[in-house]
Amino acid sequence: MRLQRVILEHFRAKALLSLELGRRLTLLIGANGSGKTTVLDGIAIGLGAVLTHLPNLTGLSFKKTGEIRQSNNLLAPYVRVTLETTSGLRWDRTQRRDNSKKTASQIANSLGVRELEHYLNHTVLDPLNNGNSVELPLFVYYGVGRALLDLPLSRKGFPKEHAPFEALANALNADSRFKSAFVWFYNKENEEHRLQKERRSFDASLPELNAVRTALTALFPDLSNPHIALNPLQFVVQKDGEQLNIGQLSDGYKTLIGLVIDLSARMAMANPHLAEPLTAEAVVMIDEIDLHLHPSWQQRVMGDLLKTFQNTQFIITTHSPYIVEAINNQLKRDKVAHLALEEDIKNLVPIAAADVAAYVMTAAGEQSLLNTELGLLDDTLLNYFNELTQVYDRMRDLEWEQCCD
Repeated sequence: MRLQRVILEHFRAKALLSLELGRRLTLLIGANGSGKTTVLDGIAIGLGAVLTHLPNLTGLSFKKTGEIRQSNNLLAPYVRVTLETTSGLRWDRTQRRDNSKKTASQIANSLGVRELEHYLNHTVLDPLNNGNSVELPLFVYYGVGRALLDLPLSRKGFPKEHAPFEALANALNADSRFKSAFVWFYNKENEEHRLQKERRSFDASLPELNAVRTALTALFPDLSNPHIALNPLQFVVQKDGEQLNIGQLSDGYKTLIGLVIDLSARMAMANPHLAEPLTAEAVVMIDEIDLHLHPSWQQRVMGDLLKTFQNTQFIITTHSPYIVEAINNQLKRDKVAHLALEEDIKNLVPIAAADVAAYVMTAAGEQSLLNTELGLLDDTLLNYFNELTQVYDRMRDLEWEQCCD
């Protein structure tokens, strides 16, 4: 399942917002308060209807207060989020200001979630109930609190088995998470050890665990041998010949490691029957993807994610010109794929302009950053840096003039 469009009506500060989403990547930039996170939260609420319909899951929904747009000290009659997939599936979720007849008369007809529920019954629940394997749709939202890893201190209360639907548990809550991935990894390592004993070979491994290892080493070539250590209980990796608890690493490492391990573990948990779980479809939202990352990491993080999770649709926000320019390079790399290229350019991950949407968000609305002819991102965000450079240049000129007078 991939998303084609999101429509927000009277959601927080947005009276009406309609965005077409990129098949592989949607980029949102803009000043604080421009509505970038509002879009991600709206999509999460829309996708919450999926989780609500699936067994043993709780889907995100509108908060009791603060979601309906207020103007001139009056609340709008309703708030609504509408989602549409690339296959034409459409549904919406609506919250009324109140239950009065007057309010009801001001609300346009709703699609509701009936079509969505029929789709989930037909493609997921009915096949599973008949004993067939299905590819479970996965949706995950990573907010700005993702650097705060929730690391368990003991094995008390650890479940022994994991069902595919657990991959979606709390997946749309934007706050920090990691504990479920930790527990899953611990149990899978024990399962792998039993398999090695049974086959009398240390080369025996589980595809699900290999998926996490592959994702981690793809984004962190300097890290290896991720595993659970005991006494004390901790998730450790090898770095520069040292065994380190990931809690000892910098915020930049923790932010991205936590995301990669959590996402890859969820993909493996959702579809354990796949030989390569990382190739499953997913929708992943990341708020401020540049969070805590050094500029050198910002230049490669999006390319690494697109390369590692090849069928994932990413919807991201950023304040970083490095992210913008790195995506620009990936778009141009796709355009020049037929040319003889230098080695460093060859290594860039190409992405087609047709698979990308990019917007600058403002209080007045949104503006596309894609040039339809060239397929390149505009340098809008770089204007802030140009202004800073111009101020420095003016001061330098004054200094030189005073020096030479």
